[in-house]
Amino acid sequence: MTQDSQELSEAVGGNATSALGAPNPKNSSRRWLVIGGVALLVAATAWSSLGRATTASEVHASDAPARDVPFLDGQNIRYSPAFAARNKLAFVPIANGSLSPIMHLTGTVEYAPDRVVALGARIPGRVRNVLKLEGDQVKVGDVLAEIESAELGAAQAAVLSARARYAAAHANGRREKELAAAKISSSREAEVAAALEASAQADLQAAEGRVRAMGGELHGEPGILKLRTPLEGRVVARHLLRGQFVEPTLTAFKIADLSRVFVELAVFERDVATIHAGDKVEFTVPGVGHTQVPGRVSYVGDEIDLQTKTAAVRVIVEDAPVPLRPGQSVMATIHTSARVAPTLVLPREAVTSVDGKWTVFVAHGDNSVEPRSIELGRQDGSQVEIIKGLKEGERVASTGVFALKSEIFR
Repeated sequence: MTQDSQELSEAVGGNATSALGAPNPKNSSRRWLVIGGVALLVAATAWSSLGRATTASEVHASDAPARDVPFLDGQNIRYSPAFAARNKLAFVPIANGSLSPIMHLTGTVEYAPDRVVALGARIPGRVRNVLKLEGDQVKVGDVLAEIESAELGAAQAAVLSARARYAAAHANGRREKELAAAKISSSREAEVAAALEASAQADLQAAEGRVRAMGGELHGEPGILKLRTPLEGRVVARHLLRGQFVEPTLTAFKIADLSRVFVELAVFERDVATIHAGDKVEFTVPGVGHTQVPGRVSYVGDEIDLQTKTAAVRVIVEDAPVPLRPGQSVMATIHTSARVAPTLVLPREAVTSVDGKWTVFVAHGDNSVEPRSIELGRQDGSQVEIIKGLKEGERVASTGVFALKSEIFR
């Protein structure tokens, strides 16, 4: 190889090594400059977009109208005329008026005394059979249970003996009477026979009365007491089992006719004078929806309980549309017939509850109201009595009350 050829080969090999092997310092600098420029361009574009978005958001926020709601100004609530018009805010003056109070009370259902009976064995014995259970419908005279009683058997046997003695005494008395009439025997013998007959009759009546007092039957199976119901209704309680030994103190069955029940109410003494017999009452029974059960006041108590300061009021309910169970609690609404003397009143819709206190919104200047706690008394269907907190002539919000309350007392 000539020298020129060798130098050319070395030159070409050196360029190849520079291109494919170790980096060329000049080319690397140029590449980093390009990457840096691209990064700066992307960052500038993003910053410009963020700036435009922020500016647009600020513009839209500044263009949105302020929310028109009431606000607290010290003790008062201020609102705009637009808010008052939108919520139909209106005021009524406090004035004297009369009302027929409606009372809301809690009552307890009880048996009507003439529609319930408790049956017991009256004598010791052992239960032979139980014929009726709770929930059974019974008619007058139906047998509920059979009880074996040696005491009853002895009493029934005594009736048979007394009946035989009376029959003999009666026959002897009739014979002696006939002999005395025929002058065969003396009148004294006839009188003695008549006395013996009367004594035997008295013994028979006493023996029969003893069996009846035990609850037994004169012509029934000896020694078997049959418990019969004297009332048509439903078996609501049973306290005996077959084979059980019973004492006279045991109440074996309770029979009730629940087509008529009483509801007992306790009314505060200040309200008793407004309730009269015949006043209409409506009951709401828990768990049966909104069904109203009608009733009438039958009795207003004649005395006040010294501990509770209440009087008893009794309401009769006939043929209730829903089942009423003795011992059950019900909500009662009494529509009293008496009208109370004129007093300060206001519409019911003007009153709301705030933190557990009855509250009204009293007009206080233009577009301003004062929330004020008050004390209420009696009420009827549309008005409530004001006992404390308001004066005659003051104006309170009667419509739009909920809007004021919901915006301020959230």
